[in-house]
Amino acid sequence: MDLRGQVSAEFLLIASFILIIVLVFSSIAGPQSQENSIAASAKEGASSAVAEITYSNVSMKPVKVMGVRITGDRNKTVTINLDSPLPQNYRATVINRTVEYILNLGGCVRVNDTTVKLGDKTYTVTLSP
Repeated sequence: MDLRGQVSAEFLLIASFILIIVLVFSSIAGPQSQENSIAASAKEGASSAVAEITYSNVSMKPVKVMGVRITGDRNKTVTINLDSPLPQNYRATVINRTVEYILNLGGCVRVNDTTVKLGDKTYTVTLSP
């Protein structure tokens, strides 16, 4: 019995299993990485805007960004959670700064004042509370 081709067949089988595993994990990790980048940029932009507003308005008590939550499938909502309500006249400033930071990621396109598009997904920025 001739076994000379068995090593090549085993190598191809193992290599194909490894390739399948890599492709499956990359299809899961790619979109999650994109979402993590959006969340980090949103938090950084909101923190920057809130710090600037608090610094320029001494009578206002400091507001802290507690976190960012992204919900939705294709039309995603990026909700920035603040520890206390922000005065209505400053909300647009925080949202605009957040959108600017997200646009700096590259590949993002501004849809309107509160929404950006990255790939086939749109991200709308909101504040809570």
